[in-house]
Amino acid sequence: MKKVLIFGYYGFQNTGDEALLQTVIQQMKNATQKIDVTVLTYNEEETYNRYNVKVVNRNNFKEVFKAIKESDVVVSGGGSVLQDVTSSRSLIYYLSIILIAKRMGKKVMFYGNGFGPITKQANKKISKYILDKVDVITVRDHHSKELIQALGVKKNIQITADVAFGMELPTQDKIERLFKEEGLDDSKKLIGISIRNWKEHEAYKKTIAKAADYLQKNNYQVVFIPMQYPDDLNISNNVAEMMETKPKIITNQYSPDELLAIISGMELMVGMRLHALIFAAIADVPMVGLEYDDKINSFLKLVNQKNAGRVETLDEIKLFTAIDHVLQNHDNVKTELNQLTMNLRNKAKMTQDIFMELI
Repeated sequence: MKKVLIFGYYGFQNTGDEALLQTVIQQMKNATQKIDVTVLTYNEEETYNRYNVKVVNRNNFKEVFKAIKESDVVVSGGGSVLQDVTSSRSLIYYLSIILIAKRMGKKVMFYGNGFGPITKQANKKISKYILDKVDVITVRDHHSKELIQALGVKKNIQITADVAFGMELPTQDKIERLFKEEGLDDSKKLIGISIRNWKEHEAYKKTIAKAADYLQKNNYQVVFIPMQYPDDLNISNNVAEMMETKPKIITNQYSPDELLAIISGMELMVGMRLHALIFAAIADVPMVGLEYDDKINSFLKLVNQKNAGRVETLDEIKLFTAIDHVLQNHDNVKTELNQLTMNLRNKAKMTQDIFMELI
């Protein structure tokens, strides 16, 4: 029985990161029954109830140390945890887990991770030192690989795909059930919008409100879809208050599978959140991205979808034009997205195979 410890940004009510954890656990257990999984999490009860795995509070350093010591393999389960844009503190936390694991002689794997950016010189040096010790590095895109190599890391880095592409597609029955529960009017074409707060910027909210009004006045139904609670729900309500028309806001908190099902019923997804866009891609829903971080632009290039520009300088005309272009060329965009997504789903399966080789 192999003991695997998974770490990441889990237990923080972020649907994208929970989708990653769910898929990593599912892939591991589908590949072998001879595996014992433990997860570092901020919310032990929620993670245990949702995934039926052993859990350790990520802030209980004595228990974290013990969990690393008792494991055979330590896995960074997707996401962009190694970056210092939000803070250096989280970067040092995750790097410490890796370093402790290697000092104890444990195998360490990056499981389809994003990476960076790392901006501070001291952080770059310590990251290079520790990443050179990692046994297997798989990343979700070329940009992440380039950022790691720019540090001077000499390890072989394999490009697979975001772990979420390993999620199972929802059934039509599930989509219809959730639409009914939410009271979504399927007589109109639905446009999903997923937004988040970004630093102290405010102007982009008014631009999004105008775009949502524009869509509703053209007989579309706008649906705000929060990906992290309660933050995204609060900003969705904030933007809705700026609108002339009344949108639909998803106020219930759903599992990753359920949110994927809801997004599957959209005609178009307009999103800041990376995994709102990834969920759209999984479901072959055309999208327009709102870039607050390089990872958004990197993903949009990967699936050849429209980028309306940086959030800090979001332009009303550029956003409206991008939305109109996708809606007017919807079928062609959807067909191309389907072909690209099939490739990414195959690459996500590669990460599972590489993990099995490691253990």
